[in-house]
Amino acid sequence: MKKTYAILCVLFSFSGFAQITIDQSDMPSVGDYIPRKSDTLSVLPGPGASGPNQVWNFTALSNYVISEYTNVVSVASTPNGNQFGSSNMAMTNDNASYLYFNKSAQSFTTQGLSGDLLGTGNINAPFSPDLTLHQFPRTFGSSFTDAYALDVTVPGAAINPILNQINFKRSSIVKDTTDAWGLLTTPHGTYNVLRVHTMEISVDSVWALPIFPPTWSLVSTSSDTSHSYSWVGKGGKIAIAEMTFDTLGMPKTFTWSELAGIGVGLEETNNEYFQIQPNPTRDFFTVQNVLPTEIQLFDNEGRMLTLNASMIGADTQVNVSNVPSGVYFVKIQSGGHAACHKLIKQ
Repeated sequence: MKKTYAILCVLFSFSGFAQITIDQSDMPSVGDYIPRKSDTLSVLPGPGASGPNQVWNFTALSNYVISEYTNVVSVASTPNGNQFGSSNMAMTNDNASYLYFNKSAQSFTTQGLSGDLLGTGNINAPFSPDLTLHQFPRTFGSSFTDAYALDVTVPGAAINPILNQINFKRSSIVKDTTDAWGLLTTPHGTYNVLRVHTMEISVDSVWALPIFPPTWSLVSTSSDTSHSYSWVGKGGKIAIAEMTFDTLGMPKTFTWSELAGIGVGLEETNNEYFQIQPNPTRDFFTVQNVLPTEIQLFDNEGRMLTLNASMIGADTQVNVSNVPSGVYFVKIQSGGHAACHKLIKQ
């Protein structure tokens, strides 16, 4: 049975690394439950290069983790669903605040949000026009530009007792570019993905209406340009991973999905007889405490690479210094035992 698993591991690798297309079927549906985690304090690498056939490795980002759980619910089940009539689903992390969405064969859009967003009581904040998150089909190289606006008025007393109302306005232009495809590895798994670069140019203004004199006045105005990256995959529901940046343009937060069953099938079939170290590696890896009868290295397109192996004591050392950076699969057999290891070459 372990021999069979090892062969399957290699076979999966033949087709596991390929350009994909995202469509309506890959978006969430009512009833979905999506567990996610975020790392907010680790020193994060950048988003990596754009273009085809990329490899992104974010496996070391689990030192400081926040868990979140997204439920996809019907619009009718939410307290203020009647304010978002064009939506056909909503999402919530706390069953108190909700984001509203419309999924169709052409696009996936958001219509706004509702909840106690400012600590001043319930607020309905519809977007006008809606914000497009995906246009289908999404493929490598596809792009679009969209705009949305937000205009919300809330009671002012919770902020300042002399204020009657506060008005917040945002006007944004969003440019969406599918700038890369490749293989993404997170702390949870490995995935075929498209990467999306989103640039938002926004202008915010805050207006105040005091009790006296009852005249609206501009309190502040500001503009901002922000960038974010997301990695989307088949059946991923929402982004498999997202990276946001601080005001200095440095990576700030990395969020990844822990949804089961959406990887590319590159599961390792390790066993107690075979261990490879170091992993990740730059120059070599060692099969520890065993003399393999067969050891093979495959890339993500299923090609078997030539190996230069030598015995060092009870270990077998394999030189991969001439192998390009990326994700590989090591098939090992010895006697009646077999395993398939994922190897990351830096």
